[in-house]
Amino acid sequence: MSVIIIGVATESGVPIFSRKRGTADNIQFSTIASLHGINMFSKCHNVSMVNTQVDNGTILWKEYCKSITLIGIVTGGLECDLPLLLSCVYDVMVFYIGKKELETMKNVDQIKRDLRQCYPMMDLLLESLDATAANSPQPTLVLDLIESMLCPQAQQLQQALDNFADCVTGRYACLSVGGRLAAVGGDWRELHPREARLLLLLPALDAAPLRETPCYLPVMSPNVAFRAVTCKLLADVYILVMCGATPTLAEIDELVLQCWESYAPVIKEAKLVAPRNFPASLQFEPCILGVFVINISSHRCVFSRNLPQTNQKGRGMSGSHRLDILRTFYIKSVRDVAPELRITDSDNNESNNDLEGMCETYWQSEYHKCHAQRSGNLLCCALYAPSVPTHTMRLITSQLLSSISSNKEVYW
Repeated sequence: MSVIIIGVATESGVPIFSRKRGTADNIQFSTIASLHGINMFSKCHNVSMVNTQVDNGTILWKEYCKSITLIGIVTGGLECDLPLLLSCVYDVMVFYIGKKELETMKNVDQIKRDLRQCYPMMDLLLESLDATAANSPQPTLVLDLIESMLCPQAQQLQQALDNFADCVTGRYACLSVGGRLAAVGGDWRELHPREARLLLLLPALDAAPLRETPCYLPVMSPNVAFRAVTCKLLADVYILVMCGATPTLAEIDELVLQCWESYAPVIKEAKLVAPRNFPASLQFEPCILGVFVINISSHRCVFSRNLPQTNQKGRGMSGSHRLDILRTFYIKSVRDVAPELRITDSDNNESNNDLEGMCETYWQSEYHKCHAQRSGNLLCCALYAPSVPTHTMRLITSQLLSSISSNKEVYW
């Protein structure tokens, strides 16, 4: 799979940036000009050029702020996620330089220089589309959800986060383990999922023990910058807090020691939940090869592929392969079970309305089966061995959903 994202100034057609992942060659200037020319020609004739199909892939155009056109090119696999990817890339641009700068576009050369700080986060987003990227510093299953872990210590950690946020006069705070959201504090739940998603990427960009990053919130505050401070507590464990100009980093460093020193044993226990990402009290049937659970209202998800191993057929499937199957299942089918998670598209609203009220769906092939079922605010996708009968698969998924809902150690 190859992914290429190109940013172009809408009026002048000047390329602003280009990022890629995969084996595709770099796009030449003449090709970029042709792609932008197609879009401009369509606009001159009052036609919207949405996308076009090419050999084994898709090209999509999307304009933002009437000043920037993003062009996405995907070959081999995740075409349906391309509109979402472009939206995420635009959010990254706003996150670092603000919406006003992008709208005015007074100095294209300056914008090009300013956007260089966006490249590491853009590259992480592109890398997240590749399920085989086992060495990625930021685990990501899908772009529209916040990957989390469910640890029994979440409530204790939330109390510590609330206390720490008060000490630094911060409004939003969270704790992440291995790039996954483990606990939230302050008013973190008020953040839009798109904003929370970008903030969780910050620790993966720089392993410094303590750092601050000026940033804009694409939905809540696209024109007024916040101060995001990330603090490393243990290996792969970070806290992030959004605060004002004070206190200074040196003062925050002292407050971290005061607020978190006594919580070191709790954090170490929480780390043991990874990479399973579910409490040990929650048991899975041996025929389940992977689980993907979504909390619909908070847009948080938990993925587990490290389940007890048996000699059952299908266990030879690699972890990245299981992840890719569940992700594709979610993108292609499962979003229809939860209308709240669907990517709005005026061209297909009518067809989606026909699926209202659907609460489960499944796939099956020679090598595996997938089943998804919704119960209230939870949506569970499970990957099964191919020998599991369909009626048994439905029963097991239903029991798993019930167990997650009733488990007192599961805290979102």
